[in-house]
Amino acid sequence: MMKNVLIVFMAIFVAYACASTKSVSDMSVGTWDYLIKNTPEGDLTGNFVISKDGDSYSGAINAAQGSIPMQNVVVENGNMTSNFDYMGYTVNMSGKFEGTSFSGKVSVDYNDFPVSATKR
Repeated sequence: MMKNVLIVFMAIFVAYACASTKSVSDMSVGTWDYLIKNTPEGDLTGNFVISKDGDSYSGAINAAQGSIPMQNVVVENGNMTSNFDYMGYTVNMSGKFEGTSFSGKVSVDYNDFPVSATKR
């Protein structure tokens, strides 16, 4: 009887340990509703989608202008960097995922704008 209890306890412990070791960077995968503040065009809203295939990440920015592919998407230790082309400019985005929140900045021609996002 004690042996069976011990086996059940160990199985629960192993299952919990495996579930809690999920990579922080995997939390980035999904759809994020964003707000970019104080741009020359005003505050901008939309969403971005982060996908993962093996060890590689990809993404797209979705806004009123349509879907824009994100390039060079790197997610490590909860931090993300990427860039995308918008109206002839290369926009760099960087920030940190924390749970269901993302905060960082977008940079265009030496101008930085705060970006925040919430995971759907």
